[in-house]
Amino acid sequence: MMHRSLCFVLVSLFLFIALPSVGHAAGAGASDAFFDAEACARELRKSPQKTKVRSNWTQCIDKFQAVYRQDSKGPWAPASLFHSGLLYSDLYKGFRNDADKKAAAEFFEQLQKKFPDSGYRDRAGAELQRLNAAPGAIKEEPPAKEISRGTPVAAEKEKPKKPAEAKTASPAAAASGAASQLLKGDACFQKLRGSQPTENTRREWMLCIGRFHNAYLEDPAGPTAAQALYLEGVLYQDLHKRLKFDSDQRAARENFEKVAKEFPESPFAAKASQELKAMRPVRPPPETVARRPLPPPVAAFPSEPAAPVPPDIAAETAKPAEGEEGLAVVQDLRHWSNPNYTRVVVYVDRETEFTHRLLKKDPTIEKPPRLYVDLSNSTLGGGKQKTIPINDDLLSDARAARYTLDSVRVVVDIKSFDTYKVFSLRDPFRIVIDVWGRNGTGSIAAERDEDAAPPPPGSTVERSRKVPRGALARQLALGVRRIVVDPGHGGKDFGAPGFIPGVHEKDVVLEIAKRVARKIREEMNLEAILTRSEDRYLTLEERTAFANTRGADLFVSIHTNASRDPRAYGTETYFLNLATDDESIRVAAMENATSTKNISDLHSILNDLLKNAKINESSRMAEMVQSALVRNLNRRGYDRVKDKGVKQAPFYVLLGARMPSVLVETAFISNREECRLLTTASYQEHLAESIVQGLRSYIKEINPTAFNEPAPGASGYYSGK
Repeated sequence: MMHRSLCFVLVSLFLFIALPSVGHAAGAGASDAFFDAEACARELRKSPQKTKVRSNWTQCIDKFQAVYRQDSKGPWAPASLFHSGLLYSDLYKGFRNDADKKAAAEFFEQLQKKFPDSGYRDRAGAELQRLNAAPGAIKEEPPAKEISRGTPVAAEKEKPKKPAEAKTASPAAAASGAASQLLKGDACFQKLRGSQPTENTRREWMLCIGRFHNAYLEDPAGPTAAQALYLEGVLYQDLHKRLKFDSDQRAARENFEKVAKEFPESPFAAKASQELKAMRPVRPPPETVARRPLPPPVAAFPSEPAAPVPPDIAAETAKPAEGEEGLAVVQDLRHWSNPNYTRVVVYVDRETEFTHRLLKKDPTIEKPPRLYVDLSNSTLGGGKQKTIPINDDLLSDARAARYTLDSVRVVVDIKSFDTYKVFSLRDPFRIVIDVWGRNGTGSIAAERDEDAAPPPPGSTVERSRKVPRGALARQLALGVRRIVVDPGHGGKDFGAPGFIPGVHEKDVVLEIAKRVARKIREEMNLEAILTRSEDRYLTLEERTAFANTRGADLFVSIHTNASRDPRAYGTETYFLNLATDDESIRVAAMENATSTKNISDLHSILNDLLKNAKINESSRMAEMVQSALVRNLNRRGYDRVKDKGVKQAPFYVLLGARMPSVLVETAFISNREECRLLTTASYQEHLAESIVQGLRSYIKEINPTAFNEPAPGASGYYSGK
């Protein structure tokens, strides 16, 4: 009897330990299966021949349904239902079989019923309307729920008033407001057009742009909308001509395209089309770059940079001017490092093809291991070799030199390493080289080891030793001790303009981030480091490198959302992954300052990078933060909180992070009411309070005893200044 009881206990213990991991495994398998199904649908739609065969459609549908059956309550389930319905809808359009139409409707209805809080809910409703588009057949869809997930009954009883609804209800009032904003914009437009923008006066230009933008938002379909969009685009184009910031040219292009497409009868449509014809592509794709034939490949590479034409001679005799002859120009090399991680970034003025290779140590010529990157159809800015000394535990230096008349080689001399990644980002084009040491798991191993040798004076490791011995954070079993908080944008990058003229994303998120960092220190007794504590510009890749080199255990990037639709509002939280819907792609493109096409192209890079990203941990942390935001803001009495949920997308700022990382879109700065709230200290405080509550919940979940012990003072923690 005792033996039987012991067996029962052991079996129960095994199930208790093993079952939680099943969910993670299911999620991981569902992820791979979903992208396989998505690839099936993408390839099908590309081929007119394949679309004529019914079995090709059902094959892709079966793949999405397999994903749903594998994890019917997981994050991939609503996406799978939506795409199944979409495929049946397309199948109905091609074959006109009523059974396909019925199947599509059933999938969309099932999605709406089972996942009322999913971002796919509204899209499913729109597809249902298209399916039932016969006169009188359109069924009015209920509004998206705008309260917390815990109170669905209340959502049925009350239809919340959207923040911009009062303004759009009166056409006369909207037209009057639009005309007023347009007059204000025109006044500053006339003043600015007689001057040249500078870094110092950029804020004045953005204020004027904001007035035109608001003139459009006041009445997006009114008589002044086209003019407002066109003049906003002209100012963005003037900024780009002087300051050369790619996002300005991209914004100008988007405005001109919108005018030409949506207001074809307006006299400004012709002007916008002329501007578009005069604009060069933001980044010409590689195939459009003029190419010279490369010399035959070299069998063995001698001492780098071993070029058929030595760099010093090439600089004098074969140096093309920057931008001439269609060559990309390598402009700069930068690096960030700690003892276990180094990031080197090669900045290039346009996109070009590149290859990379690792060379082993060669004792015969006394050469250490080297990693090189060859850029084709390229030259050096100034024509001279560029070298940056690194001298950390992993790398000696990095240098760039002419390799042939039309190629550049970047060489990184290696002391030691465990793994490395090389990938490119766009707008502007740059090549990122990440090198990790054997202990480079996202935190500094020496800081965890009490018996380790003393670190060098002034090093990151040495500074971290100033944390009081026995402090709560050092006792956490899973090592959550240091959190990096990243206020998005800054400096010349203003982020999204607010509905209120003069309000910009970079200023709002800095205030929120400062409050988050303070609460982490004071209420959680953990270290909080800000990537920036003032109005200064940081590249997206620099922010990730900052978190990696500081040995961060968690990374939180704070932003505000924006949309051309002034009615859009709500809060959402993202983690790094492949985007599964158009809205996530749009948000990622906006935050990456690039195009939606580039986001789609980034998928091939991500497939490799995501192998080392902490996706499951980041997903869970995102859920905790999002849940806390919605719950706490509702509790604080904000009656227009819209839960847009947890989503995934390829954000540059999260690429290469080796710790759980999330990006929080706190609210829509382009919405009248949410913009007003974002400028108030009370709302900023409540947002910060909510984010910190979510982080606390995440830490508590992974280590239930994390906050049970008495907390020491915060005197030994980084100030983040």
